[in-house]
Amino acid sequence: MVKVSICVGSACHMKGAYATTQLFQDEIAKAGLQGKVELSASFCMSNCKDGPCVKINDVIHHHVDKDRVASLIAEEIAPLANA
Repeated sequence: MVKVSICVGSACHMKGAYATTQLFQDEIAKAGLQGKVELSASFCMSNCKDGPCVKINDVIHHHVDKDRVASLIAEEIAPLANA
């Protein structure tokens, strides 16, 4: 199971974390990864200036906006989920 946590702290929320969360849900479903990915919200990851932040297992990714979600799923999450 791949653990994906999206920061929903104040700074990340203001930078679009809610839209990022919705897009992750949609893209995970499109990729057929339901049941292989645990998607959750997280409070501050202490990288406020670099948000929205997303942690995939133990790796934090910065500036994750709608343009990066699909590539993170294809390049990071799907390979881990299908290993």
